[in-house]
Amino acid sequence: MTFSVNGIKQEKIEKYTVEILVCVDAPLLARKILEKMNILILSIKEFPTDKKTFGDIYFTIKQNFQDIDIVTKYVDIQEACNFFTFIGFDIRGINSFSKPLSKKEVDNIIATSQAEAKKKKEENEEERKKVEENEKKVYADADLQSAKKIISRVFEKIDETMKRSAGSISLQDSKQIKSLTEELKKLRMGTNFEKIRATIQELFKLIEKINDAYYASIQNPEDTISDESLVTNVDVEKELERMENVKILKSLWAKISLKNQDYAVFGSWAIFRKFLQKDIFLKLADVSWLLYGLYDITEFVLLIIISLLGIYTLANELYLFATNQFGLAFSLVSMGIRGFVIYAARYFRNKSIGKLLLIMILAILMHYLLMRVVTSNFAL
Repeated sequence: MTFSVNGIKQEKIEKYTVEILVCVDAPLLARKILEKMNILILSIKEFPTDKKTFGDIYFTIKQNFQDIDIVTKYVDIQEACNFFTFIGFDIRGINSFSKPLSKKEVDNIIATSQAEAKKKKEENEEERKKVEENEKKVYADADLQSAKKIISRVFEKIDETMKRSAGSISLQDSKQIKSLTEELKKLRMGTNFEKIRATIQELFKLIEKINDAYYASIQNPEDTISDESLVTNVDVEKELERMENVKILKSLWAKISLKNQDYAVFGSWAIFRKFLQKDIFLKLADVSWLLYGLYDITEFVLLIIISLLGIYTLANELYLFATNQFGLAFSLVSMGIRGFVIYAARYFRNKSIGKLLLIMILAILMHYLLMRVVTSNFAL
């Protein structure tokens, strides 16, 4: 089998495009061969036709005690040998399909290429020293330096997310992550900070979306950090992950979403604030029942006071000869009795129907007797 490969080779201060046809049994083997020589693979696909249609010049390398043929698009055999020797291929043999050369001619071409490669690398080393100051200025840029340092961590987070959520990520999200990852690999070799930042930001949007779905799927309300807390272990893991992502984006001066602004402002303190807020709601639920109980007590005390005021007013009329207070006394006592009936109805409605009916009957009788006593004896 043969596989067409497009890639980039970074050699000191220069980048070289690599376009070759690798004659191996599987694409994975082709990848391993090229990655071993630090060639960034942009694309690899099977070449279904005769390898001679790809190019006329081919060379041989040795990999794991096996000879592997590589076909190039070069038309000049010396030029091809010079280039591939310079970028790191250990060429054992090189020739042409259309114009085969003798072994002696091939050996001379390879020897010339090795000498040329050595000379060119020495020249490049001198050139590298000359442009070193300019390169340092580029890498001294704090933003670019920061971006390049965290790219490796971004790749780690992508791998963690993909492994953790394997099987649940949509095909569209998976393709988009793969595309952005490949784009970031290319950008890592350049100096376009704005593009690096934008790409990482897009990746983190997808990572956050995937993580939210994953943590929601494993959330267990019973698995809390303590018996008196609503915060779960999944909550802790999720918020720590979110905080690290925000920290990376903040170091790039990237745009932080509104729901993550608290981490951008308060850092790790935002976790404590979120968890404290969640547990406060639990305590407030207990406070509400306390307030209900306090209200019931207050209402009960007020009903007693109203009833006692009614009795006091009646006693004041009877024994202290105060005038025109029978109507007020009757109203107060009647209000108190009716209030007790309502209070008892609310208290016993979910407990005992029998007690509720008994209280209502006694209240009606007391109200009737009070009305009869007052109207009969005091001419109301």
